Amino acid sequence: ADLFAPETIMASGLSGYGDKEYWDERYVKSGVKTYEWYLQYSDFREKVLEALSLLGAKEDEGDVSDKKSNLKVLVVGCGNSALSEDLSKDGFTNLISIDYSDVVVQQMRKHYPELKFKTMDATEMKFAPKHFDVVFDKGTLDAILCGGDSARSAGRMLWNVHKVMKPGSKFFVITYGAPQSRENYLKNRRFQWDVKHCQLGTRHLYTLTKK
Repeated sequence: ADLFAPETIMASGLSGYGDKEYWDERYVKSGVKTYEWYLQYSDFREKVLEALSLLGAKEDEGDVSDKKSNLKVLVVGCGNSALSEDLSKDGFTNLISIDYSDVVVQQMRKHYPELKFKTMDATEMKFAPKHFDVVFDKGTLDAILCGGDSARSAGRMLWNVHKVMKPGSKFFVITYGAPQSRENYLKNRRFQWDVKHCQLGTRHLYTLTKK
């Protein structure tokens, strides 16, 4: 069994997944360029393009490519996932990815010098309010919920994301958590966004649209 699989985390209560020190050590020892948690971008790309009203248009049309490159995109808790590279290759070039592990940020800068990576805690973001058009989280909320004081930390992360989103922007959350374990966080009354859910195999995609 994979000790690092989401199923094992949830079943065993490995609180290390919520600790920065754990991730620093893991990234130092990993020896791999990228590691995918859950899904690859290709698994949910169609859902993303549909939500952004970019599905159905010809990929080589200039207006589609301009729309993609003009969108300000944020990936929170990027880790060593290939998501940032895949998004950039798909035309989302105005992209910045953050992680609170400086170890992995330095690794990703080395592997992908053309992309922007920044050391930043998703629960204490330093971006200007209403700055981003699109935000992605693939597994960060889940990791936070494995740590200490998880409910408060999850709330802080979501509040920080909400704060940096423009009105009408989209927040895509890719998670192991089914609606009964995630919607209590995502549908908190202080967040002004609509929440849509779909299941992709054993994983879940939530699309949040800020009002």
